[in-house]
Amino acid sequence: MPDDRITGGQQAQQARRLRVQGALRRARRQQRGVFRFKDVCIDMRARRVWRAGQEVDLTPREYALLETLVLNRNIALTRGQLLADAWGYDYVGESRTVDVHINRVRRKLGLGQEIQTVFKVGYRLNTRGPV
Repeated sequence: MPDDRITGGQQAQQARRLRVQGALRRARRQQRGVFRFKDVCIDMRARRVWRAGQEVDLTPREYALLETLVLNRNIALTRGQLLADAWGYDYVGESRTVDVHINRVRRKLGLGQEIQTVFKVGYRLNTRGPV
């Protein structure tokens, strides 16, 4: 028999995990509205972003990453958490894709200092000012 099969207990655990993730996602949706920070304005219902009054074109992944950072502002998120939230699944592979997308969002929105790298953890959107 192969060792890679899923047992009943593992299926139940995975189902519970998926239910919790879904509940968290629904709770976050209720927090959506308009978020303003510095010269950036994000309309989460319309999925539109402006910087200094000019609309900024973000790819769907860049927007999902930004939304995840905003909804979890001032909290350090691991690359795995960002992948799960912004990409919607447990990504297997290099997490450099998060780094690349973070750098694009920083550049497009001028948030190089505010989207902070948390050493050996991941990233955080700091809306509280200098640490």
